[in-house]
Amino acid sequence: MGLEMTEVLQSGEYAVLTLAGRLDAETAPDLKVQLKGLVGAGQVLLVLELTNLSFIDSAGLAALVSVLKTAREAGGTLRLVGLNERTATAFKLTLLDRVFEFYPDVGAALAHAVGERPVG
Repeated sequence: MGLEMTEVLQSGEYAVLTLAGRLDAETAPDLKVQLKGLVGAGQVLLVLELTNLSFIDSAGLAALVSVLKTAREAGGTLRLVGLNERTATAFKLTLLDRVFEFYPDVGAALAHAVGERPVG
């Protein structure tokens, strides 16, 4: 199984996407291009819902770090939602749990974002 990315919400500077499957060396480059394209189009606040992400490797983590950097340079950020035990372990082992912002659900991630920036 590869990686499926579904756009849940796109509004102004915000984009919410759901990832399912494997984020690995094979799928990470395409994801990085797609997410950086959103940032380039002005959607600098990205929320990724990862509940159905079954696997992430170092290439996947590197892609997310790259997108986070791009979003921050554009005045935004990348927020992660719904990590399962397996994917959470990958972030903890690499200490990236200290770099990314994690939220229990999309609503919490967006509520936090709305408090920071004007919507639209």
